[in-house]
Order: sequence, then C-alpha cells, then structure tokens
Amino acid sequence: MSWTKKIVGVFTYLIFLSISVAILLEVIFRILPTSESFNLQKVNIDDPILRFEENRDVTKQIGFNFKHVNVKHINNYGYASDKDFQKKELQTKPIIAVIGDSFVEAMEVKNKDAFHAILDKGLLSHDVYPIGISGSPLSQYIAFSRYAEEQFSPKLYIFLIIENDFDESFKKVKNVPGFHYFNETEELTLVEFYPSIIRKILRKSAFVRYVYLDIKIKARINSLFKNKHISKEIQANTNMNFLKLGREAINKFLDNIKDLTGTSKVIILLDGDRSSIYNGEMKRNINKPVNILYEELKELSISIQNVEIIDLHNFFLNDWIENAKKFNYDYDYHWNEHGHAVVAQILLDKIKNDIFSTVQN
Repeated sequence: MSWTKKIVGVFTYLIFLSISVAILLEVIFRILPTSESFNLQKVNIDDPILRFEENRDVTKQIGFNFKHVNVKHINNYGYASDKDFQKKELQTKPIIAVIGDSFVEAMEVKNKDAFHAILDKGLLSHDVYPIGISGSPLSQYIAFSRYAEEQFSPKLYIFLIIENDFDESFKKVKNVPGFHYFNETEELTLVEFYPSIIRKILRKSAFVRYVYLDIKIKARINSLFKNKHISKEIQANTNMNFLKLGREAINKFLDNIKDLTGTSKVIILLDGDRSSIYNGEMKRNINKPVNILYEELKELSISIQNVEIIDLHNFFLNDWIENAKKFNYDYDYHWNEHGHAVVAQILLDKIKNDIFSTVQN
C-alpha cells in the first residue's frame, strides 16, 4: 500500500470518527435537559425592539451539571412572563412596566417566582409587564421605555439598574447587535441584528447550545486571556473611564426619564452590594466605582418630580442580618427565589403605602 493510500485511509478514519463522536454527543445532549435557544428576533428600523420568539416554552439550564433547570414561558410580546401583554386600547387595568436586563428576564427562577410576577399577583388592580433582555444597559432601557409608552401607556415605570448598565450604554464599549447605544454625540442609535443562517443552524444543535449557553465557553475563553495582574495605574485609568462614561450615561438616562414623569411615576431600583454584605460589611464598598455611580444617581434624581429611588442595599442588609439567606446562587450572581421575594415585598410596600394613589386610572 502506497503512502498516499495510507494517508487517505487515516484521514478517512479520522473524519468517520469525528462524525461518529459528533452524532453521539448530539444524541446524548438531546436526551439531557440542555438549554434551548430563546431565539432572539431580528432587530432593525422596522422592528427596533429586542425580543424573543413569541408564545413558547423554553428549557433553561443554569450551570453545567443539570441540577438547576427551568422551563420559561415567553409571552405574546416575546418576553419571559406567564402574562400576555395587551395594547393600551384593549387594557382593562392600568399598567406597571418593569424594565431591565437579565435580572428582569430572570432566567434563573420560574416565571411565577420573579419579583415582577409576585408584584403582579399582589396588585390585583394593576397589570405588571416585565420588559427585559439579558445584556441591556441604560441606553436600551430608554428604548424599552419609549416602546412601553407607545404600546401600553404605563402609569408606573420600574427600572432595575445593576453594575454593568453604565459604561455598556456606549457603542464604543459594547456594540453588540440588537441593542440601542449612545454614539459619539451621545444620541441613541440602534445596532441592527439579523440572525445568520449559521446561527439558525447552530441553534438546532443541543451540544452546541450546551457549550455556548450552559458552559458559556466564549466567556471562559475570554477570561483565560484576560490580564488578571494589571498594574494599579491601569486599573485606576479603567476605573476613571468607567466613572466618566457612567456619569454621561446617568445624565442621558435621567434626561429621558423626565419625559415619562409628566403622566407617570418612576421607581429606580439599585442593586445592593451583596458581596460586601456577605463579607460582613454594613455599607457599600466605596472602593467599587459602581457604588460611586449609584450615590451620584441618587443625588441627581432627588430634583426630578415623580421619581423614587429605592436602594436595595439596606433592605438586603437587614434581611441578611435577620435570615442569613443569600439573595443569589453560589454558582450564579443573579437573584435567586429569596432575592426576588425580598425585592417584590419592598415594591409592594412602597407602591401600596406611598404611591398607590399615583398609579390609579
């Protein structure tokens, strides 16, 4: 047998082996409760708001070992909620719009255990509509609020703000397709998103979804190449840039919030510094730039009519002192069922006791 035939034979065997392994892996991961794709829909000038494929039940696995699996319902508007949304001309109750990112999307808990679903159940006279997509920054919240105003005319807006909502509002920082960002002139601009043929094909593979959605291989690879030993000077410059962009995002966000407050009430939720609480600290860690931005956002919001700031830090702290129960999973920093329940009760108390009359018809 010639060397050419031997080489061809080896390559043929390797190809056969690779295909066999791929088929075997696909069969195995189709049996396991691997996360399904939520199928983000195209986003363009004609359809400018990011959403999922509507009216579906989707399996979501948190982590890699299949111990935490949810089935999430995506409603008629393409958001994670068991409640269908109604346009303003069809509504029978006033609307509360809850706007945010993955914490509103709440893939880690069942729909009924998300804070906005608990709020909806506790406020029988209102309908609560959650509008949230993972990765959304403050700039996207503005787009969501304009969309909510057009579709539903909410009486109350609730915005949930977390650490990465600030600098990622700028196209020069993030620029992921599908979202709205501030451009160089700080105007809101859309980066269009069209699911490619390859993306649509890969969505069908259970093994690919496991690697990409469950293991989050892209983030893990990026962390391997991330410089974890940067100098204090570089870190200081990074922090300064984060603060600079964060302040610009806050000002732009609040300017747009003022457009809502003529006819509606606004609540802004600020996530607590949970890691500091777990470490036994009583206050936010002032060395974290995000905590500086939270304080500045609170100060700037004081002068805006019909805007209420709820800093979750002290609420989380008091609950931690009393119950010693974490608000997130050990393997995922998103709120767990307890965290969502605490936030829901805070909102129920605030709305019923302080501003209930302002969200009536």
